[in-house]
Amino acid sequence: MARVFGWVLLFFILSSSCKKDKEVIIENNTHPPDGTISNVVKENYVNKSYISVLGRKPSASELSAGIAVLNQHNLSVADRNQLLSDIFAQPGYNQRLYDMSVSTLLDNLDTAQITTFIYVFQQLLTDPQYQSQWPLILAEKIKLELLKTSVTDLNNGTISIIGLHKRCINNYMYDQVNMGTENFVVSVFQHFLYRFPTDEELLQSKQIVDGFEGIIFLQTGIVKNDFITIFFGCNNYFEGQVRDLYLKYLFREPTSVEMSDQAAVYKSSLDYKALQKVILSTDEYAGI
Repeated sequence: MARVFGWVLLFFILSSSCKKDKEVIIENNTHPPDGTISNVVKENYVNKSYISVLGRKPSASELSAGIAVLNQHNLSVADRNQLLSDIFAQPGYNQRLYDMSVSTLLDNLDTAQITTFIYVFQQLLTDPQYQSQWPLILAEKIKLELLKTSVTDLNNGTISIIGLHKRCINNYMYDQVNMGTENFVVSVFQHFLYRFPTDEELLQSKQIVDGFEGIIFLQTGIVKNDFITIFFGCNNYFEGQVRDLYLKYLFREPTSVEMSDQAAVYKSSLDYKALQKVILSTDEYAGI
């Protein structure tokens, strides 16, 4: 009898020890940050962020300060956003935006070249031989002067990156690189939407740029400035900017959800830095 009781007791103990506890799920509960994130990962994140945003590595003091920020909460998203805000506040931020735009859109046009053409236009404005063309020459001169002051205007908040993009494609130099109405339209679509215009988009855009009424992105225009205003205010442009940053920072296309959500937020807020932060603060970019 004692032996039977012993077997029953042993079975009960084994059964109890093997019983799996019921999993309890607590809603709205986030796991604590990973305490194993190494200094190497944090150092890499600081370096990557500086290179992505400013096109250069941080100095020794900037690297040290950046790691200190990330150590506050072990590379939390809040830490990353604080570091990114510090980087965005650097004097070279807007210069980098300008340099990248000019490199892509104007074949690395430098300030000296812009100054030269401004001087040429100024000389033409003093030559009676070109008097009939003075209004057009003056307009082109002003466009180049605006392009030349773009970094200053970015710094003081007069324009955003959208205004910078408009200036880069609305000037004599861009027209020389992309001669003719069709080349102009195709180039704008390719640069900002990563695609060719459809046949109808090309037809309507050309009509507007050439001074005739046309409809593009469900809006009517009759002059080149109308085309530029419509283009840089359409959903496709903001989606293109999301694609541009995903390809630049994560080397991949955004998902359809990422594309639609972030383009909608950017169009509503017009906050380019916030769009950059969304991508640069991800675990995917941080490599964790």
